Amino acid sequence: MLEGMFESLDESLRPFVYALIFAFGFVLGSIPFGYIIPKAVAGIDIRKFGSGNVGATNVTRALGLKWGSLVFVLDTLKGFFPVLLVRLMVPYNVELALATGLAPILGHVFTPFLGFKGGKGVATSLGVFLALSPVGVLLGLIVWILTVLLTGYVSLGSLLGSLFTFLWILFLDPNKSSLPFVVTSALVVILIWFRHRENIKRLVRGKEPKIWEKKG
Repeated sequence: MLEGMFESLDESLRPFVYALIFAFGFVLGSIPFGYIIPKAVAGIDIRKFGSGNVGATNVTRALGLKWGSLVFVLDTLKGFFPVLLVRLMVPYNVELALATGLAPILGHVFTPFLGFKGGKGVATSLGVFLALSPVGVLLGLIVWILTVLLTGYVSLGSLLGSLFTFLWILFLDPNKSSLPFVVTSALVVILIWFRHRENIKRLVRGKEPKIWEKKG
């Protein structure tokens, strides 16, 4: 149905629809659930707790697994829904889906609602690639879970999980022949690793807190 609606649009209107979808994705991605939920349920500014990050891991440390999991799910849906919408509208256009997927990731990382200082993009990126490469995401999740269970380091799980998802896309995904798909995936992984640069330094020094350690 959605595909039929899009195909019936006049060619001159399609760029406008693309822009609307991108803007919708960016605004949706910008919603800082990791800030809103702690403020609503406990009256705390999560940016003043622990690592100061507005992601699910820091919320888990501050409020427990229940609220941290809720933030994780909501941040994931921010990435998944816009891409799913485009995949339903134009299933043959992977490049448009990729461009749409970048919108919520950028919105999450550079949210204007918090002075352009948002999260690290892991959960939202997971949602984006769940709609693009579900098997790759499943592999990344398995690596993430095993790493966290074995080491207690969520940041290390996120780094390795994103890397293994990219390796799947690079070598085994059905869309691996699409250069934009591979390049966009690489850029997202680079962004995630860049956003984890302080975590990487703490991991190297042995100072990174584990998931069950409350800090701050």
